Amino acid sequence: ALSACSYAQSKIEKMEQEKIKLKELIQQELAMVTRYPHQPAYYVQVNKNGCRIVVKVNDIPLGYNFAEDEGQSMLYPINDRLFGSGEHVLSVEVYPLTTQLTVSANTWVNLKVILFPEKNGNEREMIAELNVPRDIAEQKLPVYCQSINFKSTLPFDHKQVLNTAKDLRKVPNLEAKVLAHYNKVRDMMIAGKYYEYNKMRLGSTWLRTDMNYLTEENLESAYLQPDELFRFDCQV
Repeated sequence: ALSACSYAQSKIEKMEQEKIKLKELIQQELAMVTRYPHQPAYYVQVNKNGCRIVVKVNDIPLGYNFAEDEGQSMLYPINDRLFGSGEHVLSVEVYPLTTQLTVSANTWVNLKVILFPEKNGNEREMIAELNVPRDIAEQKLPVYCQSINFKSTLPFDHKQVLNTAKDLRKVPNLEAKVLAHYNKVRDMMIAGKYYEYNKMRLGSTWLRTDMNYLTEENLESAYLQPDELFRFDCQV
């Protein structure tokens, strides 16, 4: 019993040390971003029923699964899919329900690009809208695709990220590299190296912090939430 208590105490102390280092990492991340006087925020209002869909902005999927057979509705932030001002593409791939082979007459998809001139303000305006035709069932398609263009005005410019992105189809031994990275992250989780894991990701996470105007409070909520810490506090 004494040994078990000592082990538990050791784990608690280790996690507290990780939290201290994480708070230092948060300050490091905040020092990398710009505090913009105006914070325009773009969102996609997703509404769908009678189908399953994949929504993309600039060919980057939204980080949410709209693959349920039931109706779904969500206002999803997309600043970190825009990377800067200019023209962008909102696209949707429409799939039939899991019980069907083609897109049905009950399919309804409505997407709206919404702008909040100030992220924390109440003012909002719709700047683009995509409606999937109600008669697409007549075409008996296994998948239907549609897109629209829209423009944004943003205070940041991180388009070099997309301009220098690699085509993963051309990366040799990609599967082996992905597996190696997966095992590296898994080992970090087993060892409770939460700080080391987040430090490794800093090169990409600070960009999302900048484009989404995240604050110290936002980052503490993200890094120090119990569910996330729990993943790094268990023996596997």
